[in-house]
Amino acid sequence: MRDYVEIFQDGLLQGLAPDEAEAFVTRCEKKVYRDQTVLFKEMTEATTLYLLLEGEVDLTFALPADKGEAALATRQAGDAVGWSSLVPPYQYTFSGVCKGEVTLLQIDRATMQDIFSANYHLGFIFMRNIAALSGDRLHRVQEKLARVMCDEAINCW
Repeated sequence: MRDYVEIFQDGLLQGLAPDEAEAFVTRCEKKVYRDQTVLFKEMTEATTLYLLLEGEVDLTFALPADKGEAALATRQAGDAVGWSSLVPPYQYTFSGVCKGEVTLLQIDRATMQDIFSANYHLGFIFMRNIAALSGDRLHRVQEKLARVMCDEAINCW
């Protein structure tokens, strides 16, 4: 399990004491999923957090007027997806789709809540890391939107 802790020490588990990180990871279940497996669907109840060990997961969303789906980002080893399982209203904002075979650790919301209730420090650090990662991802989305709007302004003249 210590190897798993190292994979996430610069992200989700950053700032946790080694024993805290180990305690969290040991409560996770290791799973392998096939290519194109949908881990979770946009706008459904968020029950599980996924920590990627190997492979990639596309975060996708439905386009308006039933025009299919678009990938917003691809997550890889060391990343976590499904944070909505920790934040009310507990609803996934994207779909998570395996891109090739994916090995990950997963943990359900009830187990995480039990861990955080027993160790408030771990819960605080964990949520602080999620806030930092969310802010970073929001910044990247903002940059992407700015590029799209700039291209649109240039091409619509």
